Amino acid sequence: MKNKKIPKLKKTTILIIAVVGFFFLYFISFKMSRGYIKHHASNETKIMDVNSDGEKTKVQQEIENKKMVENKKTLMERFKDSKKAFISDDQVNDIKVEGPALDDLRRFISSFVKVRDVGDEFNPVNKGKTNNNIQFETDFNYFVLKSGKKRECYKIPINEKKDFQNMYRRMIYISVEFITNGREIGDVKIYHGNEEKKVWFWKKKDLINKILYKREVGRIQPEKEFTKVKDNYTIKVDKSGVLLSIQTMGKDFIKVTCGDNAAYYEVYPDLYNYLHDKEFK
Repeated sequence: MKNKKIPKLKKTTILIIAVVGFFFLYFISFKMSRGYIKHHASNETKIMDVNSDGEKTKVQQEIENKKMVENKKTLMERFKDSKKAFISDDQVNDIKVEGPALDDLRRFISSFVKVRDVGDEFNPVNKGKTNNNIQFETDFNYFVLKSGKKRECYKIPINEKKDFQNMYRRMIYISVEFITNGREIGDVKIYHGNEEKKVWFWKKKDLINKILYKREVGRIQPEKEFTKVKDNYTIKVDKSGVLLSIQTMGKDFIKVTCGDNAAYYEVYPDLYNYLHDKEFK
């Protein structure tokens, strides 16, 4: 009986050893394959990291160079590089100035004289900021620029003070931004030739909202259009205590005046069509 059991036992042992050996070899092969993949993946990652770091360093260097160039500029130079400004006075805030109006301002302040500092009497209510993080303020005797810890002060020549005041006033009070902000709209009257109509309070905002402008322009094209078109209209409005006149110059232009100051804008035809088709049909 014992002789018959021994071969069977050997077979069982051999089977167990074979199964264990198979799993052992499978485990070893798995570990080696994983190590191989990990090693090569690591090398590829390193290559990618090197390339990525190289590109990142290049971009960073360009940014740093740009910052260095920017930091070397004076605040006045950076102000002149701005594309847009927002100005305020004691009555209105953040009136957008761009295009020809901003060009005029940049040219005007070129004549200001740099000084070390301003006196204690400097108390500005006229302030502003630009799209490139320059803040400025003026009492029309001095013009001060600030950005972070930097500060530059300029004296406004006496013979240019009044002109600068008028320019600042013009930039605010004949800007479409000021007209259409919806605040403090007083009496509004519209004219067509000798015909006059008062705009009642429930129609004021609707009328003002028809002024949709594209950009500020020079006077030549609007004046040409004014002479070509038979019907033109005038709006006279009391805005924040300031008297304004808005003259249509054909369908595509308007002229805004405040005292001796005037500006021309290219607009959408909504205002002209409203006056022509609804108010004076």
